[in-house]
Parts: sequence; structure tokens; C-alpha cells
Amino acid sequence: MSKQPEPSEQTQSVRVRIAGDEYSIRGKGGPEYVKRLAKVVDSYLSPVVQRHPNLPRNRASILALMNMAHDLESQKQENQELMELVAEVEK
Repeated sequence: MSKQPEPSEQTQSVRVRIAGDEYSIRGKGGPEYVKRLAKVVDSYLSPVVQRHPNLPRNRASILALMNMAHDLESQKQENQELMELVAEVEK
């Protein structure tokens, strides 16, 4: 008998709205997790689309991803600095 995947591991389809468009997203982690990720994506894409309404969606998506990558790199740098501080305190 095969083991059933945990509910959070099962692929499910969830309807989300990103930058005014509705999408059906299939993913693992449950509907609430997928919706949370969609809100993050929307928080980056919507402002770009609003500032540049004539920009093709693929280009707006690239700008939004660049903003997201910048924030990710900033968070990584901050995390690294905090880890170094923790290492110093633990000495």
C-alpha cells in the first residue's frame, strides 16, 4: 500500500488574483500558503503595473522580479550580518 502524501504536500489548484488578473495556481503547501505567496507577488507586481500601465506584462514582471531580488539580497545581507553578530556574542 502506498503512503498518501500529507495534505500540505498534495498539489492543489487555487484561484488567486495578481495585479488585477485571476490565475489558477497549482502548488504544494495548501491553499492558504499559495494565497500568501500570491499576495507577495501581487505586492511587487501591482505597483509596477500601476506606475507603467502601458508596459507589457512580461516587462512589468521582470521589473517586479528585480525589485523582489533586491529585497531578497538585502535580507540575505542583513541575515549574514546578524549571524556574524551572534557568532561574536557566542565567543
